[in-house]
Amino acid sequence: MAESDSVIIDNLDEKDGKNNVSPEQLIHFVDLVNTPKPSLNPVIRRIPLISQSLTYLIYFKRVIIYLFLTLIFNITLPITNPFEFIITFALFPLFTVLVFFFEAGIKFMIFLQSLSPSGNNQKVIDLWSSFTDKDIKEILRAGIASLDDPDTHSDDNKYPTFNLNRAELLLYTSALMGQRDLTLVEEAQNDIIELKKNPEKARSEDIKKITDKLLESEKAIREEAKEIGLEFISITECNVIEGPYGGLYWSEKQNFIIVSFKGTDPLNMAEWLTNFSLQRMDAKRFLFGEVHSGYYTNLFPDNSYSSTKSEKQFPALRLIEAIRGKANEIYKRTAQRVKVWVTGYSLGGALATLFYARLLQSPASLGDNVDICDGITFASPLLGDNDFATGFQSLMNNEINVNKNFWRIVNDNDIAPRFPLGFHVPNLGHFLSKINLFNYINVGDEVRFYQDGSKPSSERHLYGPDINYLFIKQELNLVDLGTFFGFSDQFDSSTNGRNSIKNIFTVNYKVNSKIDYITPGFIRNHYSYRYFECLEKGRKYWEEPKKIDEK
Repeated sequence: MAESDSVIIDNLDEKDGKNNVSPEQLIHFVDLVNTPKPSLNPVIRRIPLISQSLTYLIYFKRVIIYLFLTLIFNITLPITNPFEFIITFALFPLFTVLVFFFEAGIKFMIFLQSLSPSGNNQKVIDLWSSFTDKDIKEILRAGIASLDDPDTHSDDNKYPTFNLNRAELLLYTSALMGQRDLTLVEEAQNDIIELKKNPEKARSEDIKKITDKLLESEKAIREEAKEIGLEFISITECNVIEGPYGGLYWSEKQNFIIVSFKGTDPLNMAEWLTNFSLQRMDAKRFLFGEVHSGYYTNLFPDNSYSSTKSEKQFPALRLIEAIRGKANEIYKRTAQRVKVWVTGYSLGGALATLFYARLLQSPASLGDNVDICDGITFASPLLGDNDFATGFQSLMNNEINVNKNFWRIVNDNDIAPRFPLGFHVPNLGHFLSKINLFNYINVGDEVRFYQDGSKPSSERHLYGPDINYLFIKQELNLVDLGTFFGFSDQFDSSTNGRNSIKNIFTVNYKVNSKIDYITPGFIRNHYSYRYFECLEKGRKYWEEPKKIDEK
């Protein structure tokens, strides 16, 4: 933490601070103090066409630098590993050019949205209600009830081990976080910047003013969450304004905490470019293996020398501090160990995966009154190399975690979970060099739902025993190579066929707005409400066994 930041915190009147600001609010304030201000001028950031282009140019520059350094430090690559050379210096640059056209499409959709702003403030519950004939609130309340009573793990293969109501609730918590008023968050950060100019004059009244703005920014979230009995507060900006952020949901009557991360805004090019970046960094200081650099630095300090000074001030640590405090508060009320669930959508799903891995690695950090339960992510892109995937599964296979599940939900032909190439060849990492751009391996148990109503696919038996050990295969065959290049997808069981490329461009579902008509299916299916729609289309496979049993 910079010296002025420390002075701001240290100069607070402790008594006044405690009386006016809750512990979670103070943690969020400290997080915002440590959040870097945006690199682009606020005026420029509000001009869509210009800000999007500058963001792409920054991304393109980083790609050029990466390719140059890769060649300098591995000049024999064209001879020693021609396949890897082609991937790195042909496919990746080609993809970078395609991103330029993707950006143009995003600009066009932003323009159309500006012409048709109606519905932007629609409640998540109201939007989702058009995709099911069931009572949304009843589904969500059933999901809440399941959090207090996790499934018992047995060999009964009659009913699914995957709880659909719980999954839809956790998706809802992440989708709801998109309702935050970002303008007020930016104003709060500007107020902090002014405080830093005269840190000695900072008082608790200034902190109260800033934390009140932060509370006001999430007013729509708290009001809608209360309709189903949940409380909410944001905790960390994840080191960036206008991006993902993390917060906590809990119930005043029950015994759980949901750690939820906001996902990618489908029309935010900066967030898409974070997803499209392939550079990794060493994650051994806090995790294991190598992890996507953009996601890793959203939660942990980077590996630079300057970051060692702030090693005890990073978003993941503030989340843990907030969970520990809230769990102690709930434990005093219930005298029962508090159950912690982790979720996130899109980019937020990647952050949820990293945070869950950290909790598995150091469960004692949450205190004695907490039980770590399952993690469920939606539309999460790949985030770690073969070493990371092996380390993650090693923790999941540990005897103290064997009854935990980490589900990764994919909606049909959504492109984000299919990136980068090789997304479904878990044994590919054994045959790629450590530095290969495409050395990314999925973690957790994938469940893929389909817009055509096909039976969901899973790497596990959804209707089988709960306890599953995962072993990474060592062999690679020609079918796997076809999967790597996107020509086939052996995991895909939808009635649309088994061709991955064809499925990406298949359109077989209704649209929700005029913009949906011109949005490609593989982008449209990335929207959170499309995930809810495909989950609901799969509900019949959860209800049929129970109906048969009742008869």
